[in-house]
Amino acid sequence: MKGILRIGSAVSLALLLAGCGTMMGRMNGDSEEPYYKGVDGNLHLLGVRGGDGMPSAVICYMMIVCPLITVVSLPVDAALDTVLLPVDYVNTL
Repeated sequence: MKGILRIGSAVSLALLLAGCGTMMGRMNGDSEEPYYKGVDGNLHLLGVRGGDGMPSAVICYMMIVCPLITVVSLPVDAALDTVLLPVDYVNTL
């Protein structure tokens, strides 16, 4: 029973953390990119993109876990953004 509870907790935590960049990129609405908004949001959070002093990147790097979670969730966000490409295409019309 303990094994099932541990596996269930690990899977639910992974599902909660996966795709958070996609949700952030779509909720903000201030992304310059019409496609792959989640990946763009993750790159802004890591400080790779953006030139406004990057306050979110500074806050992210102050928390040690944030860059790790962002890098781990980047492939999941890329996959979700690929699935959502038709929606983004229709929204750009």
